Amino acid sequence: AQDTLLICPPVVSQRAALGALQAGPNYCLNYVKDMGDVRHLCLERLSELGERCRVPETRGAFYLLARIETRLTALQLVERLVREHRVAAIPGEAFGLDGECYLRIAFGALRQDTVAEGMDRLINGLQHIIDDNIA
Repeated sequence: AQDTLLICPPVVSQRAALGALQAGPNYCLNYVKDMGDVRHLCLERLSELGERCRVPETRGAFYLLARIETRLTALQLVERLVREHRVAAIPGEAFGLDGECYLRIAFGALRQDTVAEGMDRLINGLQHIIDDNIA
C-alpha cells in the first residue's frame, strides 16, 4: 500500500490537474500579472532599506530571499519581527543558509492590500531592529 501511495497522485490532484488543462493558460494570466505586481511592490519596499538589504534578482518565484546586514542571526531577527512587529518571515537557516542573515519572504498567495500591510510591518520592523544592532 505504501508504494502505491507514494507513486500515484491522489484522485483530487488528478482531477484538479485535468481541470487546469481543460481551462487552458488564459485562466491563470490575471493571477500571474497580479503576482508580478505584488512582487514589484515587495522589491520596491525592500529597496527602502538601501545597502542593509540585498535581494538577488529572480524570475518565477513566489518568494524573495533577502540578505539583511545585521549582527543578529536570521532566527533571532525573525523572532523579534514576530514578537515586536507582528510579521513573519522564514530564517535562511531553514534552507541551509548559515553564516549570514537571510530571510525568505513569501508573497505568492497574498493580495496587494495584504502585502502592503505586511510590508509596512516588515520594513518598519527591520529598520528598528537593524538600527538597534548596528553598533
